[in-house]
Amino acid sequence: MDSIITTLDAVCLASQLILENGGETYRAEETVERMCQGLGIPRVDVLALPTGLMLTLTLEEDKTLSRIVRVHSRSTDLNRIDECNGISRKVASGNMTAEEALKALREIKRPRKDKRALLIAASAVTAASFTVMLGGGWTDFGVSFFCGALVQWVLTPLGKMKVPPLISSMIAGALTTLLALLGAMVVSNVNIEPVISGAIMPLLPGLATTNAMRDTIRGDLVSGGARLGEAILSVMMLAAGIGLMLSMWGGGLT
Repeated sequence: MDSIITTLDAVCLASQLILENGGETYRAEETVERMCQGLGIPRVDVLALPTGLMLTLTLEEDKTLSRIVRVHSRSTDLNRIDECNGISRKVASGNMTAEEALKALREIKRPRKDKRALLIAASAVTAASFTVMLGGGWTDFGVSFFCGALVQWVLTPLGKMKVPPLISSMIAGALTTLLALLGAMVVSNVNIEPVISGAIMPLLPGLATTNAMRDTIRGDLVSGGARLGEAILSVMMLAAGIGLMLSMWGGGLT
């Protein structure tokens, strides 16, 4: 029984890591199925959703073992997904035991060194590049670079404080607009429209939208609809933050 519990722990943790780090629901389900096949489990029934996982292992005709795993937070870390895929392949091919897989997966789950500086730099460069692509000049490039960096600098601690993602999107939209408007006051010849449009590009839920389309095409309508709804709400809250700040600024609150 201990070995079965270890197997259950390993496959659940692998699937949970995939869901928590931006992976598709079908990938989480396939990971469980292949790992169980490699570990000699005769039958497995799994249902993965963006917010959780339900799993039942059938050991014999009259003996089953079930577990439900709740996914409370989701982010994007493709490196962790790749590491989970590597472990699942080793288990599926019989080159890794359940105990070894569980140990390796727990190492993946551990908090890692904060890459805040890299995220800030990437956000700044992305925002500034999109601003130029959308018709901005070099002055707009500099203002958008500053907006992208500062917004990402604010968003990182909000995530650690477990602020709801939709509220964070609204704050990010309002802050981006405020910084663009202040930049236009300080620097001459700044075009607000490409600056705001470029600065919000790193904040758009592109990966969530892509995963929603892939889940829907594969027939996972619940997961696809949930992800698409989350992406639409995120964009709406981002737009609400921008509109609120423009309205306040235009109303004389300067």
